[in-house]
Amino acid sequence: MAETSGTTPYFTKHLFRAGLQCPTKLYYKARGYPEDRSALPFLMHAGFNRKLLKSLIRSVYPAGKYIDGDTIEESAARTREYFEASEIVLFDPVFTCRQMMAKLPLVVKNGQQLTVFQVQTKAFSSRKHQLLDRKGDIPPKWRKYLLGFAYQLYILQKAYPGCSVLPLLVLPDKAGYAQTDGLPALLKPFETPAATPPSVPGENQQLLAKLDVREPVRRVREDPGFAETYLPKPSFPQSVEYLREIYLREQKVEPEVGYKCRNCEFNIGQAQQSGGAQSGFGECWESKQPGEGGDDPDHVFELMGPGTRQLMEREIFYQRNIDNGDIHSVASIAGGEGRITETMRRALQIHKTTSTEVPGEIMRASLRKELRRWEYPLHFLDFEAGNYAVPVRRGRPPYHLVVFQFSCHTLRKDGRWQHHQWIDSPGNGYPNYELVRRLMEIPHISKGTIVQYSNFERNALKIIRRELRDEAEMVPDSPRLIRWIEDIIRRNDSNHPPSPYLADLSRLVKNYYYNNEMENSLSIKDVLQSVMTRSDYLAKAYSKPYNSQNFEEIIWWQSDSSGKARNPYTILEESGSGAVRRGTEAMYIYGKLIAGNMSKKEKSAYRKSLLRYCELDTLAMVMIYQHWKQTLNRLY
Repeated sequence: MAETSGTTPYFTKHLFRAGLQCPTKLYYKARGYPEDRSALPFLMHAGFNRKLLKSLIRSVYPAGKYIDGDTIEESAARTREYFEASEIVLFDPVFTCRQMMAKLPLVVKNGQQLTVFQVQTKAFSSRKHQLLDRKGDIPPKWRKYLLGFAYQLYILQKAYPGCSVLPLLVLPDKAGYAQTDGLPALLKPFETPAATPPSVPGENQQLLAKLDVREPVRRVREDPGFAETYLPKPSFPQSVEYLREIYLREQKVEPEVGYKCRNCEFNIGQAQQSGGAQSGFGECWESKQPGEGGDDPDHVFELMGPGTRQLMEREIFYQRNIDNGDIHSVASIAGGEGRITETMRRALQIHKTTSTEVPGEIMRASLRKELRRWEYPLHFLDFEAGNYAVPVRRGRPPYHLVVFQFSCHTLRKDGRWQHHQWIDSPGNGYPNYELVRRLMEIPHISKGTIVQYSNFERNALKIIRRELRDEAEMVPDSPRLIRWIEDIIRRNDSNHPPSPYLADLSRLVKNYYYNNEMENSLSIKDVLQSVMTRSDYLAKAYSKPYNSQNFEEIIWWQSDSSGKARNPYTILEESGSGAVRRGTEAMYIYGKLIAGNMSKKEKSAYRKSLLRYCELDTLAMVMIYQHWKQTLNRLY
């Protein structure tokens, strides 16, 4: 249900929280300014987890009634109709008051007593955490959730002032454990609202912390000290009304720009703006460089690593205003022999932005030294994994890691390679254990060097080893699996002899490699694009059709309008519907596979997307290695 119903706009919890961050955002939201799309996969994954939690708590109330009107007005009317009953349980009821709207996951009405549930996906431990600290204050990590809930209750009590309310904040409880296997599928989070609430064993409710938040909400709504510190007006009601007016009247509050703007969703970047989109972030920052546009790509927010806050405290907002005497010189970086630090990378960004010539490529001697230690065959390995608010296996807490896929490119000394892959299928057993069994089947996997991008694969195997130890009696081949895992995770990274190694390619990039196409990210996706632009070898090798289990005649090296290499992950996205480009998208899609009611055709398409994405991750490692090897062979 949208924040606008027909032609009538409504002020919502999300708008209230946005207005507390920055009142100017409400103008951009009211006017429909475009927002940065990069956070969308995270929002999708969080939405899936919220569906799981809502389904779990609703399973206690089989007689509950769903509110699912086509418009806000229709849903609010149905809610009012049901509320005429003395006792009723409602799912997703909608309450409105003066173009303000509140939608709540679950409300239980018993006479004039209302028990109101609000669901959030942030992990909580009933053994360790409290919503109020020792001083009675609300810690920052819980503040935004309690502010949002307080807003919802404000609207509810405006609509039904005669009712007493017990507010319960529902969070996934890390102290609880699933009592049923395959719980996400049983909860049917993607079922239509008209469906009967899922039936699952009641002992699974221990996965939920249901917290009485009457006192924290009272602090938010009634404490003058809280209002003075965190609200724009002297009281909570005044703050709600103030932000409501700004949004509904489309008033633009004069922005107060600063470090708080670093994650602004209206900073859409150059790509979207080139299509004619308006940048709210740019409009706000124009006051700092009138007439030039505020979202210049040399904003200090574009710098990698720490130090931005200190620059802004000195009122340095753009890289061109940074004194060269405050940063490393190009010569000192290029001529150095040690690690390429984050401050060096920031300095190179600044020099490049201010048109100072920077090296086309830097490869420290340590890079060559480590690569020479690697023993063939090289196994470039990548896992895809998810953590869900409701775990997939009994005996696990919320957000327990489940590894559902791997890709491995095995490269031989003569340059030939083979690709191996595995993805979880329903009915094939617990994914974490099946993953290890399938890894052990890769030819020569225990020989040579395994290469990962970050330490994620090593850490995931440690988690699986712990599980196998705990369930040794249930898993007949656990001794064999544990021995194999320990053989892998006890290997050194290649900066610490002796071999065999479990090498971290991302560490080598971070410490020893730079090229002038790199920007503010060292993610494999961004590093790959920069390397492909630099590498004549990759341009020649991958401008030819690439074929594998998942790809047919795909061309990975394609030039953009400026002659640089296009990002292969963008090419992947264009190669078919439902393409996956990020690990968070993979988590969400696997969640749909295990919990969604889909046709065979839909499942096949999703699995294909996951396989293609994971293969590109390991191929990307191969490409980076190939470029390094070719360049170093030429230099030495």
